[in-house]
Amino acid sequence: MWEEVGSVDLEKEDVLVVAWLHSGSQIVFNPETSNIVNYNEKFTRAKMSPSFTQFGKKPVDGWIAVTSIGMVHVGLLLEQGSSSMLTAKACLGQTNTHITQADVAFTADGQLLVVTSDGNVASSIHCYLVRIALKNHICSVQSTPSASFFLKRQPMPEGITQEPRLTRLSFLSRENSEVLLACWGTASFSCIEAWHLLDQTIPLNRMFQNVAEVAFKTQRWMHKSSFTQRSGLTDIARPKLPISRTFNMESTIFRSYFACTYRDGTIKIVHRQTYQVLYTASMDQLINFKSLNESSCDPPGEKRLRLSSSSGPAPPPHLLSAVQTTTGCGLVGLGEGRLYLFRVFNCSGTGGDTALQMLPLFVVLLLEYTMFCGLDVWDVLLAVRQGMVEGIVDKLSSNFAKQSGAFQELLHQRLLRHKMALYSCLGPGNQRASDCRASITLHAITTVLKGCLRPKAISAQDKSPSEKLSNLCMISPEMDLDQIAKAIDPEEFVLESFKESGGTKSQADVSLQSLQPTIQWIADFILHLLAAVSMYPHYLGFPGATLLKDPQILSTLRELLIIIRVWGRLSPACLPVFMTTVTTLDPLPYLFRLVTTAWAAARDGMNVENDQVFMDECCSLHSKVLIPNYKKSFGEEMNCYLAFSQPFPINYQFGVEPHFLLSGSSSHHHHHRPFPQDLCLDADQKYDCVRQIQLGVRPREPLRECVRCKALSLRRKPSATKSALLRAWELRFVKSCLCGGHWKHVIISNSH
Repeated sequence: MWEEVGSVDLEKEDVLVVAWLHSGSQIVFNPETSNIVNYNEKFTRAKMSPSFTQFGKKPVDGWIAVTSIGMVHVGLLLEQGSSSMLTAKACLGQTNTHITQADVAFTADGQLLVVTSDGNVASSIHCYLVRIALKNHICSVQSTPSASFFLKRQPMPEGITQEPRLTRLSFLSRENSEVLLACWGTASFSCIEAWHLLDQTIPLNRMFQNVAEVAFKTQRWMHKSSFTQRSGLTDIARPKLPISRTFNMESTIFRSYFACTYRDGTIKIVHRQTYQVLYTASMDQLINFKSLNESSCDPPGEKRLRLSSSSGPAPPPHLLSAVQTTTGCGLVGLGEGRLYLFRVFNCSGTGGDTALQMLPLFVVLLLEYTMFCGLDVWDVLLAVRQGMVEGIVDKLSSNFAKQSGAFQELLHQRLLRHKMALYSCLGPGNQRASDCRASITLHAITTVLKGCLRPKAISAQDKSPSEKLSNLCMISPEMDLDQIAKAIDPEEFVLESFKESGGTKSQADVSLQSLQPTIQWIADFILHLLAAVSMYPHYLGFPGATLLKDPQILSTLRELLIIIRVWGRLSPACLPVFMTTVTTLDPLPYLFRLVTTAWAAARDGMNVENDQVFMDECCSLHSKVLIPNYKKSFGEEMNCYLAFSQPFPINYQFGVEPHFLLSGSSSHHHHHRPFPQDLCLDADQKYDCVRQIQLGVRPREPLRECVRCKALSLRRKPSATKSALLRAWELRFVKSCLCGGHWKHVIISNSH
């Protein structure tokens, strides 16, 4: 939820640039590290100091703004959640001057570099170093002049009589204060100059050379390159990916770029380091505007507005604003009431133009970078061709398997999300994507349940209870659940909160009972996994097919069944509920025996479908136990990723669902994924994917919906729950769904 935490009156000054202060945290992407195994060595942190720190070097949230009279304003949000904001302002130079262009970048030592111009091409471009300080709860801003320079103007083409102006100042990126792009020109001509800030050593006179031990250094701007266009510049899309400055661009063919957009509809892709124009295209080449205008209908007001304002010939379609996606695989542009997304890298490997190729090697490296940093993966998928998916998943998995155990535990969920996204791009009904979705939920729940186990003695040097249990389930082929449960110490399975409270029975019941919905999910998931085996002769890719051959997953399920059995003796209220037709059937030992059979076959590399007794028992499972709705385990169809499997270009209209999304989510349309017929036809029942509870057909509480997988969840705050364990669980999914998608507000109609 957006909340206003404060506001500042800048006394009617025009704001030229505003930026958040830097936190100092930055992970560098180096294209040369693709052969390094360890993620920690592959992705290193940049040596950047935060713009402003509190006691203990903790970075502080805040912003900086530069206004048209040469003032710099700063605001600090010292306390999280508080509405008080400390502000300060200072004049950049000695006096106020009128400026028309400005930009801000962050230096490695925590200062801010501000560059300004009055718009006159004959004037110098001024730079200032700004430092923020706090003393006795009073914020102060200090500005000192830095190296300035004059533009390296070149002659303008003949026939242009208009007086040129400086139209844009832009650092290559906020974190790269050493490179500045300065653009000057007219409405029909523009020239972009690239300038580098260098340390220059000044030679001393011979008579001082014996005295001075250290040579005197100063900073100066050096002109590196210029490129022109017979049109006015509209925007520069700067790279967001923090790239290592040491990598050798000749030895690697990774293309990092910035994009320039012009009034005549031209888009230029320029190499970030050599300033060579890699690719030039016009909007007319990229987009068929005739078919676009026929397929989309503008709001009537917007059409009237365009007609009334067209006094002369209409300008060609062009972008007014453009930004790069996080990794630069996509370019997002805005122009004439339309939003555009361009795929920058051509991954086909065919065709004469090889300037904008993205090798699978770098796609894997970018996927690992997003996984390591916790970034969204969607823009890297723009560089993935469908034929590359299998190879990329294999490479990701093999690299991941070489990491340390702690790293694998930390990033396992992100790896599963990446795999799910890649498999979802292959087309509708991809069973491996649904298996990854189920694995994500299983991993999250397993982490919580096994995290509850604590050793009896605090000083215990041997393995933790969860490690002992894992080792036991990996080695012991015991089929009898109660027999294997005897091999563990029940005292190590008592919840921590129960131990601390002195051990009253009611408190233990409450703690375990709060985990019942997650325990129920485990039981239902095992039912779904085993019951789907009945589809084996008809479908090669039935739901759970990859999981039923994964000894690690099956071993985890054995561990969880043992934990549930032991906890069920402490508090029967936490046990899962089964609806059985056979009164004498004890479902937990029965499921444990079937899972152990599948695990033993998977461990030995055998095909479990060759075990006829096992197949018969799985096929008869429907007649013994009521199977819940399969979507509870495997989720909805991930239709959002189908955009990557559609033929480009795709035209969308705001507020209108595209047809390829509707075909999968329509209630009249049969679901793409082949699920066995279950008796619970609860299609209208809403299900909370975080709390794992049924919400009924018409929930009374406000809901949130995942924009990616359409899963629903209650919108209530986590503080409303009583159990600290559940509160921690719900806080994990405040920002995003289990699949990694963002939440949006959703209103469920109470009418049928």
